[in-house]
Amino acid sequence: MSRLRPLWLLIIAAAAALGGLLATALMASAGFGSPVLPRTSLITLLGIALIILTLGLLVYRDQRQIARAAEQGLRAPRTPRRLHPLQAVRVVAAGQAGAYAGALIAGWHAGVLMDLMPSVSHTAPTVISSLLMITGGAIWVIIGFVVELLCRIPPDENPPEGDRTEGRERRRSTGSIPEEGYARGTH
Repeated sequence: MSRLRPLWLLIIAAAAALGGLLATALMASAGFGSPVLPRTSLITLLGIALIILTLGLLVYRDQRQIARAAEQGLRAPRTPRRLHPLQAVRVVAAGQAGAYAGALIAGWHAGVLMDLMPSVSHTAPTVISSLLMITGGAIWVIIGFVVELLCRIPPDENPPEGDRTEGRERRRSTGSIPEEGYARGTH
């Protein structure tokens, strides 16, 4: 699984800002209101962000328990694993999807705000809603990065002999070293 790329998040936010700016200008010229999510959407944004963050913390706690058990020479942690490794990957994917969605939401509302600011009061409901949605989108992006860090898998200390040889051959053939700490797929 690849890491979040801040440049892609900025590109998504910039494209969404341009779309929000154009959509607001077109809708205003047609006599419609600004395309802004209502303030109640912020509750949904924050709720989903808290769920993803909580799942990321569970994955982190499970990894810490497994690491402590390994340090003590135990085979398995004393408490059962709460999340299956596949579910942990899904948590990372949800965190990354949240970061991309947050960049999109924040960018869109930034574009709407750029169109509204010159002509509307700073206390107008659409301006306040836009600012709240930008904040909510930024929180999603931050939580996406945090969950990605929490769900890192420590590299194997003693991989089987066949894995070491296969890894060296793969690095020589592709010229790249796989990122440590993230799930690596088979090619």
